[in-house]
Amino acid sequence: MKEKIKNLRYGFILLIVAIVVSVPLCWKNFDYYHDDGIQHIARAFLTKQALNNKQSPTILPQLQNSFGYSWDLFYGPLSSFSVAIVGIIFDNIVIGYKIVLFLGMFLSGIAMYCLTKKITSDKNVGLLSGILYMTMPYHLTDMYLRGSLGEFLSFIFIPVVFLGLYNLFHEEKKDWILVIGAVRAYNNP
Repeated sequence: MKEKIKNLRYGFILLIVAIVVSVPLCWKNFDYYHDDGIQHIARAFLTKQALNNKQSPTILPQLQNSFGYSWDLFYGPLSSFSVAIVGIIFDNIVIGYKIVLFLGMFLSGIAMYCLTKKITSDKNVGLLSGILYMTMPYHLTDMYLRGSLGEFLSFIFIPVVFLGLYNLFHEEKKDWILVIGAVRAYNNP
């Protein structure tokens, strides 16, 4: 029982760091229209419309003079579907976008924590690596400057790939972790 409480404490610390790093998302003047941000919001908006209209969300029917266009050929659908689903729940795509950014930050820290804890057998080193991973400049650049949601979400799956490789080479029966990480990482632009 003490071990589970200690694990929750590490997760709680990572959650606090994710909240602190994500605070600028709550500012009124947060600019999500920069670089790729508006494109991902538009994709999520059109995906939400297609889901609400019971149409195929893989071919967005509103584009190309209502002939439709498969925007997800060029970007992995995780970004548009996750923002669209959260946007449906909160009835606001921009809020959905911001929540997905926050969750992506938190989950990337958890993934790095799990990888490092597994390799080093030290939870404190895992916690430090999770915090450093969440606060690395390129990670924050994708979140706040570039708005590249697919690339940002891939930060979750990079540690998962390495965790799967570690499990594979140490003859543990968790090779499915590699499959999940590799399939998702491959599906990003």
